[in-house]
Amino acid sequence: MGATIIIGGAWGDEGKGKVASREAADAKLVIRATGGANAGHTIVFHNKGEKHKLALHLVPGGIVYPQATALIGQGVVLDPKVLVEEIEELEKVGIPYVRTRLRISGRAHVVFPYHKELDELKERLKDDPIGTTKRGIGPTYEDKKARTGIRVYDLLLPVDKLAKKIEVATRPHNQLFKANGMEDRIVDPKVLAAQYSEYGKIIKNMVINADILTEEVCKNGDKIVVEGAQAFRLDIDYGDYPDVTSSNCVTAGTLIGAHLSHKCVDKVIVIAKAHCSRVGNGVFPTEQPAHIENNKVTEYDEPFVGDVIRETCGEYGATTGRPRRCGWGDAVLLKSACSQAVTGADYICLNHLDSIGKIGETLGYIKLCIAYMYQGRKICYYPDNMELTGEVPEPVYTEFEGGWEIPSSLRDFNLLPAKAKKYVKIIEDITGVPVKYIGVGPGNDDIIVREDV
Repeated sequence: MGATIIIGGAWGDEGKGKVASREAADAKLVIRATGGANAGHTIVFHNKGEKHKLALHLVPGGIVYPQATALIGQGVVLDPKVLVEEIEELEKVGIPYVRTRLRISGRAHVVFPYHKELDELKERLKDDPIGTTKRGIGPTYEDKKARTGIRVYDLLLPVDKLAKKIEVATRPHNQLFKANGMEDRIVDPKVLAAQYSEYGKIIKNMVINADILTEEVCKNGDKIVVEGAQAFRLDIDYGDYPDVTSSNCVTAGTLIGAHLSHKCVDKVIVIAKAHCSRVGNGVFPTEQPAHIENNKVTEYDEPFVGDVIRETCGEYGATTGRPRRCGWGDAVLLKSACSQAVTGADYICLNHLDSIGKIGETLGYIKLCIAYMYQGRKICYYPDNMELTGEVPEPVYTEFEGGWEIPSSLRDFNLLPAKAKKYVKIIEDITGVPVKYIGVGPGNDDIIVREDV
């Protein structure tokens, strides 16, 4: 079977958890490969007749399936406090054998409280803040690249050795805190080492050399599902730099974070929404006006188009609760995400096809971006030199009159409203990639799978 790699096709929040959950139903191994507690995957599942909805940030959502081993890979930056809370929450709702089925790469790097303090400080010092979640993700990756990071393996060391590593890692950070009047944030390595050694004791039996695990599963030909974090336009190399995350979250980077090579890959699924959304700052060609100020929705009498999209689609961050910036669907962006040079997509999953139909019924129309006007000419790719040109591409839209209704119980593509099928067809024509999966509701099972694709 090999590995199914699930990648976000825009700026995150595309609904990767829905497809990951479906694909993981018969998987031997499910992997979280990149990012940290800044990325929330919402999973909906039933256990003993009860419906549960959880927002997981570190543990792969596929752990809800009892046959699956769940791995937190080496590309993840791990906050032990969040991890322990998630483990306890999963046990609370009845997920079996969490601690014996969860494995953690010893090479994953650890997020400490000082990373969160640095995250907030560095945002404050910038003229144009990125709008991070302030979960310490970027500073942890910085320490990793500087070769002063603390890995999960280090939490298992004697406390005095861990304290020495923390002391070395935090020398420059303590100077920065002192220079900015934050003496109360200066790190005491011995205190922190004692605290985090306790986390090490909790997770000790879960820590492994993950290369051995993934090698065994690959050799046996068992199914692997890799749950990507963030997305194409947030990748530190491919994304809207500097308004990006701190990891490589397209296919190649995800494979490294998952302890896999390209030879293990069976298929790559790029996830998109029928509309677009983004959290934080950065370019957003199809964004629509909305009543949002300082990451909060302000009072309004008449909604703007962005407000209608946000409220219809429930566009609020799973991790922060922040309202997302919203806009029309962008087939050009998706084409760039699916290219062989970026993700090598085999299939697209298009979520919220039902929601965009409701938006059309509310507004009387729907728009879909099919090209850009940029530098005086029409293009069908996402440009990467916008800072150099000082120009944001202007969307060229095709417009649909009215909207449509899709019951969440519908499972046959042929029974979709004609305009909804046309919407899908345009995306396929522009991207050159088949839309195999179509989300038609909020539940993990509210999905059409086109077996003929």
